[in-house]
Amino acid sequence: MKKLLLVFLLISIISCNTNNKKKDSETLWTSLWNGQDLADWHTYLGTQYNAEVDSLGNTVEPYGLDNDPLHVITVSKVDKRNVIRITGEVWGMIFTEKVFNNYHLKLRMKWGEKMYPPRENGPRDSGLLYHGFGEPGSANHWMGSQELQIQQGDMGDYWPVGDVEIDIPSIPYKDKYYIYKEGADLRTYHLAEILETASQDSLAKRRVFKALDAEKPHGQWNDIELIVMDGNSIHIVNGKVVMRLFNSRIGSSQKPLDSGRIILQSEGAEVYYKDIYIRQIAEIPKEFK
Repeated sequence: MKKLLLVFLLISIISCNTNNKKKDSETLWTSLWNGQDLADWHTYLGTQYNAEVDSLGNTVEPYGLDNDPLHVITVSKVDKRNVIRITGEVWGMIFTEKVFNNYHLKLRMKWGEKMYPPRENGPRDSGLLYHGFGEPGSANHWMGSQELQIQQGDMGDYWPVGDVEIDIPSIPYKDKYYIYKEGADLRTYHLAEILETASQDSLAKRRVFKALDAEKPHGQWNDIELIVMDGNSIHIVNGKVVMRLFNSRIGSSQKPLDSGRIILQSEGAEVYYKDIYIRQIAEIPKEFK
């Protein structure tokens, strides 16, 4: 009888420890958006349609910080659930109050229908910016940051925003552009000046194409993941690694840039975001190593 009791107790302890581990792993993820309002986030908006002057040539002032009279960034309902709706009518962003480093981020997004000048005829565009630093609006209508591109047909590409640099294994692609290739030589990308006579050369120093197209058709939700660890990052689209990036840094000082605010762009197209979760990590999750 005593032996039976001992076995029962051991099974109970093992079961309890297993359940506790499961609960611990489940609580690692926390919601970055409360699903109700925009608390713990800020908005910054530039000018309507990205215009610098009005019809009389007068300078148009940006709407600025937490000033959204056109309701560009709101909480709305899609499929009977609350989502963050960004109309794209004014270029700008919504960004976290807090600064984050060494994390795994997950979110879902899908495109709406509306598009606005000056991008009304181009691909729908937004972006997940990370390691955001500096004043809102200090880098065009955003802030210095690295970008996981969220653009129709180009989901997972890389762009630098402001005074940043990063190294990406890449090879020549489409004449003067470059595409990510695992194991290739590292090439540095930064916000090169766009010259009227050599715009393609300049863009080749900035943009990196993702390794593969994992985006879902228009109207469907896409799962976007970002992993950042000690200045390195991984872009993941619908479960597929499309790019690995290394040695994030500030361009002018060469200081490591491995933490900052998390940003969602407003850039001419209606887009919805939901299910935004984050967890701190001590190493790259094994499935993405």
